[in-house]
Amino acid sequence: MNIEKRERSSSDSSDAPGRCRPDVAQFRTDRDQLVRGVVDAVADPAGPRAVLILGTGGTGLSTVLRQVCREFGEDRTWFVAARPRQSHSALGTVLNDFRALHGSGRSGQPGTMLAIDDAQWVDAGTLKRLISLLRTSAEAGPRCVCTVRVDVPAAIRPQLISELVADRLVEVVWLRPLDDNGLAALIGERSGAEPTPELVRHVGRLTRNRPKAVGIAIDALTAADGIRVVDLRTHLVHPDAIPTLRPQHRLLQELRGLGPTNWSVAKAAAVLNPLGAALPELIAEATSLSRAEVTDALRVLCANGFLRQARDGGRWIFRLPLVQRILIGQTGPYERRRLAQVAVTAVWAGRAHCADPDYLADQQACAGRLLDERRAKAELLAHARASSRPDHRRATISRSAPGAGTGTGTGAGSGTGSGSGANAGVWLRVAAELSSDETERLRILWESAQSFADRNRTAEGLATVEALLNELSVQRGCTDLLIDIHLAHIALLRATGDHAALDRLARGETWPWAPDPVVQVMTRAGASFALGRWQRVRELLAGMPRHRHPLARAEVLGSLAALWQGEHQRFTRRLSQPDQQGFPYTGALLTLGELTGARRMLARSGGRPEQLALADQAVLAARQGEFTRALTLTRRSLAPGAAPGPDSSRTAMIQTAALILLARGQLRRASELVDRGHGGGRTALLHLLAVPQARAALALGEHPQAEYILDQAVKDASAADTVAGTDELWFAAAQLAMTTGDRDRLDLCHRECTAVASKLGTSRAIAHSLLVRACVDRRFGPAALRSARALGQPFELALAVEHLVRAGAADPQLLREAYGSLGPADALLVRARLRTLMREHCVAVPNRQAVVEENERLLADLLAQGFGNQQISVLLGVSRRSIESRLTRLFSRSGYRSRLELAMAMLHDRPESPVTVGAS
Repeated sequence: MNIEKRERSSSDSSDAPGRCRPDVAQFRTDRDQLVRGVVDAVADPAGPRAVLILGTGGTGLSTVLRQVCREFGEDRTWFVAARPRQSHSALGTVLNDFRALHGSGRSGQPGTMLAIDDAQWVDAGTLKRLISLLRTSAEAGPRCVCTVRVDVPAAIRPQLISELVADRLVEVVWLRPLDDNGLAALIGERSGAEPTPELVRHVGRLTRNRPKAVGIAIDALTAADGIRVVDLRTHLVHPDAIPTLRPQHRLLQELRGLGPTNWSVAKAAAVLNPLGAALPELIAEATSLSRAEVTDALRVLCANGFLRQARDGGRWIFRLPLVQRILIGQTGPYERRRLAQVAVTAVWAGRAHCADPDYLADQQACAGRLLDERRAKAELLAHARASSRPDHRRATISRSAPGAGTGTGTGAGSGTGSGSGANAGVWLRVAAELSSDETERLRILWESAQSFADRNRTAEGLATVEALLNELSVQRGCTDLLIDIHLAHIALLRATGDHAALDRLARGETWPWAPDPVVQVMTRAGASFALGRWQRVRELLAGMPRHRHPLARAEVLGSLAALWQGEHQRFTRRLSQPDQQGFPYTGALLTLGELTGARRMLARSGGRPEQLALADQAVLAARQGEFTRALTLTRRSLAPGAAPGPDSSRTAMIQTAALILLARGQLRRASELVDRGHGGGRTALLHLLAVPQARAALALGEHPQAEYILDQAVKDASAADTVAGTDELWFAAAQLAMTTGDRDRLDLCHRECTAVASKLGTSRAIAHSLLVRACVDRRFGPAALRSARALGQPFELALAVEHLVRAGAADPQLLREAYGSLGPADALLVRARLRTLMREHCVAVPNRQAVVEENERLLADLLAQGFGNQQISVLLGVSRRSIESRLTRLFSRSGYRSRLELAMAMLHDRPESPVTVGAS
């Protein structure tokens, strides 16, 4: 037991108040109120002699007690930290001093407080003396505040509570765990970004919502690469990652400090825990300890709050799942395999049972050849295949490399790798290692690679496919299967960003090729497609032996390559048929902005939107005007470990997400997202990203920069022999020319956009050509408006209306419709610019109060991004004096005194729930 006069130290700085997220602030407010209540009770002469603060370990008991001490005053506070298995003579000395000082409560300095942390460890004799002191204390005598953990078996709880509560000498206060909102806020504060719901649920399961454990969980998951921050969100990217702590961490030091025997038993218990009542016997078998030693160690772990035994006296349960998972990661390689062997043999022999269907398979995969190989292989295969039912699988490989398969696999396309069957790829890989039949082994390896890809475990899938290809390269096998494997390899290489390897494959230089020339051609064509070399894809496929032409795969690659080059006839012929596995045609239509055609194709194929790749789901949501959902899907798709979609879909996703962010006035985030898109290297349709870049420059009045961006994008598209998407470039260039009054450039845009529309033949390209033509000839305004309406995309229609009104080719009253359609999308910047245009044309703006709030939210957001008054005036299309007046009102209404203070408030707020600075 350590006794110290209460002193302030640097360790208390973590409790210092500061600006924080709303839910964290609420959590701290609740704790502050609890502390204030304890202090008031202790200071009240007629109040209780003692206050017991009860809670489970990790809820912040020690922190609350130290806050009480600080509030009560360090000159009147004695702080006692009790510890198990240590002498309590020091506390006895303190009690003697108390009696001498207070004369058994009849005299002495009033208001002295004894604070005892972890009072459950105080021995019975000292406890009796403490109770005696409290009973004899006068109203002005000493008071006691104790924290008591209720999750350890100690005698103090019933004694203190029953004796003192009966005499009304004690007040009991419960310290509860966090609620879900508080948990999410604490995770966000710890990780530095808003957590996704999946991460909140995962951390809640690991920590049981205990604040102290949340920080440990985030640190451990970060060290294990289990979480990543993407676009101001913290994502759970590897749910099955084993949390890792540095050896010096206090938690591990505390466990090791219990002694080597207890440490060994704790690690074994973490692995064998699901086996229930058989745990002590199995630990003894695995560690060569005696049954008595194991039982004693388990009791020590219980006494220290790590374990508890079920009420039926059977199962042993870790109080925090986080501790169990951390301990699993502390086992050595052979130690882990030995524990797995013991677990499996016990289940096989009927000495143990487990309700978790995946547990036995995990242990079989870990033990490997330490088991009966034939039985282990058979059970691993059976369990892996049962957990990979067709209705739960995703054709990730097919989506990543069009033409890779001909099945109709389905699935969510957004799995995180958690849940039943998460380790199916590992089970299959180990089953392959246990097989003595070469043909069977190769077949199982291919299943394993598919399972890894389905569950977004790209690195493991790539390693498995390359091992498979090394063995298959010298064999003659089924052509279709070999093509599938090679295209899967290409998809996984692209997902890992290994463009150099793809380049070597496209040239036919790097692989010990299979002898089949069709396989070679399809592999080179697939690699060329992944690199955006459309003409080379078509040349390779044209030279393929026609009598051995794998039509399904080659036709997908060839028709899409022709589409990107602007030759749509071959692609259009495919639209009357169901889509292939992975929905490559649906994804291509979404990329081109053909929402109606994409919906029709998906319905014809019997698919659902949630079965598309994440990137295609995000583009679909954006085209439908579901902005928040589109951004959520984009973040999930960009998070490490997400299923990779085709490069064209990824580029379209980043483009649409960046345009949404621009519409909402979040220019900095849009720029960062575009930079991320460019960071992928040689990516298909990369020129699409010039559209949000140029629109941002145009909005800021940086006309030369916008012109340079668009000209360079046109050159890049031409160099890549790509026509698809260039209609967007010419439409943006026409808007720039209209703004600058450059008639010659406007005529050029008209000619080029018309040529692209005639080649590409898509509804959106035709709409863009008509919108550009309306700038040259206003008579085409109605036709352009009808064409924009036919697209069925709210955001596109609103932009088209704004464009036509600025060109004088449409009735300004249409602005009301465009303005109203953007309300649910929270497109603050576009709506602000529309309001300016509406006032210029004397069109009434509805709901003045909502306008004021939108203006202030947008202004605050732009200030937080670091824009000056001149830039903001250009963005909003109003005078600089108007911006200065708005700023004055904003600071007056919000209570913030400077740009920096307001920016900090915005940065600490939820990204999708902007602070309402205009609230009075």
